[in-house]
Formats: sequence, structure tokens, C-alpha cells
Amino acid sequence: MKRSFLSVFVLLLTIVAATAVKAQDQQSGEGSLLPEIDPQDIEIRSQFKARFPGLRRQPILGFDPTPRVYQVDPNRMPFMETAEQVVADMPVSNLSRPEAPAYVPLHYSPDINMFSRAGIGSFMSPEVDFWGVRRLTSKSYIGGDLDYSSSSGHLDNQESSFRFLNATGEYVTKISSKNRIGFQLGVENSFNNMPNLQGLGTLDNARKKYGGFNLNADFEHFNNTISGWNVQANMRYYKIELSNAGNLYTGSSQEEIYNGSVAKRWSGSNVDETFTVKAGAKVGRYDNNTINPQDWLTAQAGVVYDRLFNYSTKVHADASIYYTQNGFTDAVYIGPSLKVKHPFMEMLTLTLKAEAKPNIKSIQQLHSENRFLAVNNNLRHSYRINGSVEAELEYNELGSMNFGVQYTNTSDRSVYIRQDGGRTTVSGESLYDFYSTTYADTYTMRAFVGATHQIVPEKLWVDAKFYMQSPQIKGGDRIPYEEKIGLKSGISFRPLEQLSIEGWGDYVGSRQTFQTNEELSGYFLLGSRADYQITDRFGAYVKLVNLLNQEYEVWQGYTERSFQAYGGITVKL
Repeated sequence: MKRSFLSVFVLLLTIVAATAVKAQDQQSGEGSLLPEIDPQDIEIRSQFKARFPGLRRQPILGFDPTPRVYQVDPNRMPFMETAEQVVADMPVSNLSRPEAPAYVPLHYSPDINMFSRAGIGSFMSPEVDFWGVRRLTSKSYIGGDLDYSSSSGHLDNQESSFRFLNATGEYVTKISSKNRIGFQLGVENSFNNMPNLQGLGTLDNARKKYGGFNLNADFEHFNNTISGWNVQANMRYYKIELSNAGNLYTGSSQEEIYNGSVAKRWSGSNVDETFTVKAGAKVGRYDNNTINPQDWLTAQAGVVYDRLFNYSTKVHADASIYYTQNGFTDAVYIGPSLKVKHPFMEMLTLTLKAEAKPNIKSIQQLHSENRFLAVNNNLRHSYRINGSVEAELEYNELGSMNFGVQYTNTSDRSVYIRQDGGRTTVSGESLYDFYSTTYADTYTMRAFVGATHQIVPEKLWVDAKFYMQSPQIKGGDRIPYEEKIGLKSGISFRPLEQLSIEGWGDYVGSRQTFQTNEELSGYFLLGSRADYQITDRFGAYVKLVNLLNQEYEVWQGYTERSFQAYGGITVKL
């Protein structure tokens, strides 16, 4: 009986539970107001385990005391493409040759705004070398330089004092972002004593004074670094006076030169291609105390073409035409010019040059070349044709060599002579006058080789250049007072940051005078200079000239200075 009652009770309880579950499912299916909760979304933050009967999916239970936390590393590196990755996806047509690294010359001291060297040497010979620049505003600056040397004389048998002074001042300003204008003023005031004329004692101690000034103005208008205009104007005055030279030689001459030019440059359609159109004229008036002053003119017009082919070969071509006029003739000349520079194997660079151009040497240029020239000279144009081949070999980063050949052919070249006028001594030696100029057709073949090398980088370096040439007058002998061989060399040593030592050696071979069978001996000039920087601004120097104490003549009839020692100070600001 009891067993039957228990069975009936369990059956009823099962029916009631099943009915409740079915009702719950129907209620949820008919749209309950409560949200449906997924047991997986239930998280109980504790450390216990529980089981809910009646749920098909149990909730997530438990709590992790060390949860995973996602943070951004503050030292992370963002993704960036390398230069190779960037270029790899670019079309070849968009690629261009990268710019070469900027040339950085040997730098021995910080940039300065002023440098001056002043000292005195043997034979009471003061010297001053000065240059300086100062920026007035962000768009303008002024600058200047001074070169001065003099001496009380070094010869006992005649006066040999001299003074050479040249000074230049410059002012440049930018009017706007595209316009720039500059002005320059230069002055010269010099003198030297002339060689004595043997046999004419009244002409001893003749002195020549020369000097003048020049004014220059330069205007530029450039839309960028390539395209724009350039206009220049220049005026120069120069005067020479020769005194104590007797009635035959005493006198004066003066020269006025006016020069103007204009050029227009623009870029072409190719890379590194430019065109330039230019025109200009130079007019001179030379008065040498004759009845008819000599006027001369040089006018030109032309086109210039520059281009870099295949990112390696540089070509410069100039096609100009000239019109010249002087006291002897007037003529029209063509003035082509071509320069080609091409590198080979990143070590060897070959340069070819060819040029033809008329030119006239001014009185200032003639007297600068030969300070013993008399005042009465004629001026005329010369026409110079030359060509050259030069190779430069950079065998490493510390040194290079260059060598080449050059040929020059000149019509009506100025040549310096000394004539005797038929006067001789009792023993038959010629008694020469002062120097004068004549004009002749000449040609010169020249070969040279040079090298420069840093033995110890920025500590010890050397350079040298040796040349051989054959200066000839057409149908005649050698060009007077020009050597066949020569050498220029130098060495610099910097053992300390404050100390620099340099030496030089120059050799000039024998030269033939204008007279047959007369020759001037060659000479070798050896010199040295040491500079010591005492403070950042002040220093001292010692200079030795003609260490071998050679007795030599650059121009026949005048012995140059023997050994000299100089000492002085240097100033940097």
C-alpha cells in the first residue's frame, strides 16, 4: 500500500515539473518582456563554482586575478618604407639622378668675417694683406680687400724702391626676392724705379708712377636659379707718369675704358639644359701725348648653350661674333668656344677645350705684366686660337693627378723688347732703352703634369705642377722672356691646431731676350712661412723668401731682391 502511494506521488511530481517547464518555454516563445540572457554572458566575479540546474548552458564562473590587458608599447616604431622600397615601386621614367654631395674643402679654421696679415721684412719692406665682409641686413652686405707691399730698395748701384697698393670695396643688396644689385669700387696707387740706362747718367733713378680707379655695377633679375637677366656696366681710368728719364723718355699716358654687357638665360626642355643670349661692347681711349689719341672698340654678340648629357657629360658651347677697331685696323672675327667634360670609371675625367677669340690688352694689363715698360706704346687687337686636352685622375679620396697638352696660335700678340738704338759701349756691348711693345704672330705647344696628395689627412699635404712649352715667333726665334720649362710646388704641414707651416719652390727655366744669342739664366725660388694662432683672434707669422739667396732677373737689366725675412701679426674676427 505504501509502495503504491509513493509511486503515485513521484508520478504527480514529475507531471507538475514537466508542466512548469513547458509553460516557461511557451511564455518565452510568445514574447516575454524580459530580455533573453545567454548563460555564456553571465560572469560571476568570485572564486567559487556553482551549477544551476535547469539551464542547458552553464554561465562562466570564476575570476582570473591576472586578466589579459591589451596596451600599446610607447616605444613602438611605426612602419616606414626604406628608400629602396619606395623607389622599387616607382616607374623608371620618374627616377632622376641624385645630386652629388656638396664639395667640402679642407677646413682649417672656423668661418670668420675679417682677416688681416701685417708685417715688415728686410730692406724696410712692410706688407699688409686684408679682407673683410660684414652683413648689414639679411639682404645686404659690404666687403673689401687690401693688398699692399713696398720697400726702400735693395740695390746699391741704383734706386730700387717701390710701392704696390690695390684696394677694392663692394656693396651688394637684394632689392626683392628676384632682383639683386651690386656696386664695386677699386683703386690703385703704385710706383717703382726704372733700371738705369747705361752710358746715360742723366737718366739714372727714373721713376714711374701709375694708378687709377674703376667702378662697376651689376644687376641681376632671376626668376629662379637658372632663368633671368644680367646687366653689367664698368668704367676704368688709369694713368702712368715717367719722371727723371730725360726729354726722350719722360712723359705720361692715360686710358679710359667703358664697358657694358647684357645677358638673358633660360632653361631648355631637357635636364640641366640652358640657353643664353648675350651682347656687349668695350670702348677705350688711349692718350699717350701724341697728336692723335688712339681709340679702340670691341663689340660682341652671341649664344651660349649648356647641357648635361646622360647625367655625366657636360657640354658648354659658345657661338659669338666680334667686331674690333683700333688705330691700325678694323675687322670682324668669329669667336666659337667649346668645352666637353666627361667622366670615365668614376676615377678619370677627360676635358676637351677649343676656343677662338679676339682680345686687346689695356695699358693697365701691359704695365702690370712688365713694370719697366715705357709710357709710349701702341695698342692693337690680337686673335687667339687655342685647344687643349686634359685628364684628371682621382686615384683615391686623398689625392689626384692631372696632365694634358695645349696648343695656342696668336696673331698680333704683344711682345716686350729692349732696343739699343745703335748705341754701344767702348767694348761693343749694347746700351738698351726702356722696354716697349711690338706685335708678332706666335704659337706655343705646351704639356704639363700635376699632382696633389694628402699624405696625412688634414695634417700634411703636397702639390706640384711641371710644364714644358715651346714659345715661338712664326718665322723667327723664341718669344722673348718666356721659359721652356717650369715647376711650381708646395707643401703644407699642420702639426698642431694652432700651428701651420707651408713651403714652396718655383723654378723658371732660362729665357731668351729679343736680341740673338742673349739669354737670361733660370732661377729657383724657395720660400717658407709659419703661422701660429696665439688666441682665437690674434696670431703671429714668420716668412722667409728666396732662401737660396739667388741673384736673378725676371726682366733684363734689373736684379730682383735677395734673401728676405718677414715677421708680423695676424688678426681674425
